[in-house]
Amino acid sequence: MEDPKTVVKHEPRKSLIILFLSAMYSIVIGIVVLIGLSSGDTDMAEGAGWILVICGVISLIYYFLARKQTPPAK
Repeated sequence: MEDPKTVVKHEPRKSLIILFLSAMYSIVIGIVVLIGLSSGDTDMAEGAGWILVICGVISLIYYFLARKQTPPAK
């Protein structure tokens, strides 16, 4: 079994990495939806694209705020 002190030290860093990757994924997919489906009458797809981009930006903001608060692992 792993030492609890070691697990606690590395867990916030893993969570931040997952938050950053999900934010980037959301932004990229949102932009692809906005650009790729912009031809024709696709109001629903455009709305979904904007929602993905906005969620990605909010996740990035949370990432940067959490990164400032999290002490660096030694």
